[in-house]
Amino acid sequence: MLGEPANGLVFSVGMRSLGRNRLQVYDVEHPFWWGEFDFEPDESRLWRLAGLDVRITRSDSEWVIETLRSSSQHEDVQDWELQAPSPTPLAGSSPSRYLFTRTTPRLRVLPSLADRSVVIKPVTPLYIPAGQSATLFVSTPVWLQIRHDAGTVPLLDLPVIRPSDTWFGPTPAQGRLCYSTKVFGRTDLGQLPVRPFRAMTPVAISNDSPETMQVERLCMPVPSLDIYSATDGRLWTPGLLVDRLPGSRQIRVRLDTRMHEAAGVVRLLSRAREHDADTLSRMFEHFLG
Repeated sequence: MLGEPANGLVFSVGMRSLGRNRLQVYDVEHPFWWGEFDFEPDESRLWRLAGLDVRITRSDSEWVIETLRSSSQHEDVQDWELQAPSPTPLAGSSPSRYLFTRTTPRLRVLPSLADRSVVIKPVTPLYIPAGQSATLFVSTPVWLQIRHDAGTVPLLDLPVIRPSDTWFGPTPAQGRLCYSTKVFGRTDLGQLPVRPFRAMTPVAISNDSPETMQVERLCMPVPSLDIYSATDGRLWTPGLLVDRLPGSRQIRVRLDTRMHEAAGVVRLLSRAREHDADTLSRMFEHFLG
């Protein structure tokens, strides 16, 4: 069974420095914060996820989910801890009760992608000369979903670390509300540590125009992407194929039908939030900014 810890254990993941710009996961007894978890009646468990605490308690006829978010979360903090059992309620938390005729033991705690597109801005300016191509590995924040066995709608659906809001579009009247995050936009995956609360998307960009192409901002259509886990714990999505067409400033964006080879063996965790072609087409209207 994926992700089920033994009773009475605390699982934690931390980061230690291995020199400039390198991090490594250590003290990993339980490698993933997501999975399927079986609860006994009146049992509680606590997830501490980079400043978001989530405590779950099962009784015969209800699930109680307490949440408490730190006021000082930061995207670079990626530590987590799972406490089982967790006998003490979260002081100052916001509890929610979900009532059932009778609860079943199993809950699924899963990562999902954001409920709006995410605008990524490279930390340093990126340019692709005429006739050249490159693949950028970029990451976006993940959401936490809690699902019970029979449910299609999650009991809880919220960001682990909430990104800031931004507007993406040519004018204040034309565009959409999105989230924003800064990325390095690496071409070498080995320069990017495994980050448990961000999902990696390969973006293959081909500049077939006669002009240099600047990559200033990308509007990532993450609600239309599935999310997978690799054997090393890195979260992945399908890639995006971006083409700047010859003799035109027009951009064509497509979903890659294959997972990037760097992902290796992967397992599907969560399906995309949006599936229809019209929604995907609208998301690609203003992909490059």
